[in-house]
Amino acid sequence: MMVALSEVPSDERVELVDVPDDECRARLLRLGLLDGSVECRRRIRNGPVVVRRRGTEVALGRSLAREITVERAPRGDAPR
Repeated sequence: MMVALSEVPSDERVELVDVPDDECRARLLRLGLLDGSVECRRRIRNGPVVVRRRGTEVALGRSLAREITVERAPRGDAPR
């Protein structure tokens, strides 16, 4: 099931499926967030969504998180 990143509960693993524009996609790719699963660490009320991959946490603005489509990661998919 695909949903917006802004709707993912904390501590859930997801894969980013669709990013709204090329510039955002390039930034997320450079950060290593597009080549595997990420963990949604926190959803700050009316604020950013914090995701984690390989020990790095990145806060994505709420409006951007609403535009990013994610899919639940397969069970057992640990970050590489």
